[in-house]
Amino acid sequence: MLNLIIKMIITPIVLSIAAAMLTNVNYFYAYQPVVIGVTLAVAGHLLEWALLSRSTFWLSTIGDFVLSTLTIYILSYFFAGAEVTFFGSMVVALFLTAIEFFVHMWLIRSGRATKEEKLGR
Repeated sequence: MLNLIIKMIITPIVLSIAAAMLTNVNYFYAYQPVVIGVTLAVAGHLLEWALLSRSTFWLSTIGDFVLSTLTIYILSYFFAGAEVTFFGSMVVALFLTAIEFFVHMWLIRSGRATKEEKLGR
């Protein structure tokens, strides 16, 4: 659960910073990166819940990159005034994946990535 809370804070912040710094990531309203960030945080958390373990570390990290790229790119079309290129979504996803790399390592090392603990056993 702590992982989800961290993601729900970090992801919208990274998207907002990227929108301010990158020319190919533009959101017209301040709520747009927040909504996309929260959606991405929930989807990423579910992906980690399903895949993340010591043996699937890289698969989960690559899956986060692909999920982030597609989610940012596709969901941006649903917001009026938002303009995000595919390359822009890849750059933002690369930043998010760099953060996720360390989060995944922390989850595995702390034992929070085990399926038994998630199922309440």
